[in-house]
Amino acid sequence: MEQDKKSEALVVIRDSPEVGEKIIFDIVIKEKLVHVIVRRDTQIYYINVDGEDLGSFTKDNDGTIERYGQPRGAADDFEDYFKPIEAKLEEMGK
Repeated sequence: MEQDKKSEALVVIRDSPEVGEKIIFDIVIKEKLVHVIVRRDTQIYYINVDGEDLGSFTKDNDGTIERYGQPRGAADDFEDYFKPIEAKLEEMGK
């Protein structure tokens, strides 16, 4: 009986579902300083700008890039944000 009560009170700790490398930097885009968090999971890069989801892009081994913006993300013109972020990641060797 007492053993059953102990097992009911155990706390379960789980790992975060987010995996991959987290890259954080500030960059000027459209004459405004923005805080960028990029989570890289193999060839997929998830982009967060000033606390809002901008979308993601994939980068193949041959350098081909495909962009996927959020329809209601941080910016309607997400393409203008992707290019400087991609350039900064390239500069950082990521």
